[in-house]
Amino acid sequence: MIRTFQPGQRCEVWVASVTGEAELLYSTDDVLFEAPNWTLTSKGSGHALVLNGDGKLWTLDVTGGHPVEVPLTGIPDLNNDHVLAPDGESIFLSANDGHIYRASLSGGPATRITDDDGSFHFLHGVSPDGKELAYVGIEAGDFTQPGRLMTIASDGGAIARVDVGSGHCDGPEYSPDGKWLYRNGRPPRRLAGRRRPCFARGLDHSPPYMATFRRPRYPQRQQLVAGFRALCVCGVPNF
Repeated sequence: MIRTFQPGQRCEVWVASVTGEAELLYSTDDVLFEAPNWTLTSKGSGHALVLNGDGKLWTLDVTGGHPVEVPLTGIPDLNNDHVLAPDGESIFLSANDGHIYRASLSGGPATRITDDDGSFHFLHGVSPDGKELAYVGIEAGDFTQPGRLMTIASDGGAIARVDVGSGHCDGPEYSPDGKWLYRNGRPPRRLAGRRRPCFARGLDHSPPYMATFRRPRYPQRQQLVAGFRALCVCGVPNF
């Protein structure tokens, strides 16, 4: 389902530095943009953001202007799960048909990666070498069931389940060295009522441990823009 505005809402795209400065890049009440990610290389006059909105993929130059649609073919409407490949030229995408695709950031045909295995596949992470993807699998698209942490080669093939217990899993991402997967999960009973913690799981099958109460963000999500390290968020005021 494509997310749309409720009456009176608008979308704002902000860039903020780690020292506290913030800048409103774009505001609209036409398209609900989500999930901004930095491009790894300069686009046009500077770095660009990659966003989804209205089931499509868009880029937005951080120096100003309006979002520009990336002309993709052979792919259904998108959800907000997309991750840029380490090569800086392509992107992995989750679509509303429950499958993961790969496409060029310049547009063109998309290639489906996942098979029809009875699950919905929600992409979240790509390994630093670009060879593996981490995603959450929801069996039969039944969202009353817990999500399972899964991995697959970035060019498709057999899937592997990473054992993180019986609770719901969300948001898996790789550490910069590729040795760990971080994911959100249900907190222990003694922490009930707090924010969902982040758990780390070594890909060498070492046991998981609670790492933090915040979802990690890694260098591919943060790039030097105008001389300082920055991050970007989309907001919907009055939501």
